[in-house]
Amino acid sequence: MTRTSSLTRYAPQMRDPDPCGAHRLAKRQWHQNGAVTFLPDQIARMSWQDRELLNAIATRIYGKRDTQP
Repeated sequence: MTRTSSLTRYAPQMRDPDPCGAHRLAKRQWHQNGAVTFLPDQIARMSWQDRELLNAIATRIYGKRDTQP
């Protein structure tokens, strides 16, 4: 006997996210729209000089970041 529930139709959507999906999306946005997206793991792998440069550019464009919760 097979049991089903009202949630069975949602099962395919309940998978873990693809770890490469965010990178592929960011890459596609760059090529299609010129939009730049930096993912947290990419920033963590940058040298401190690159992180400071990225922070300076973002601060200039968006203003100083509020670091308080």
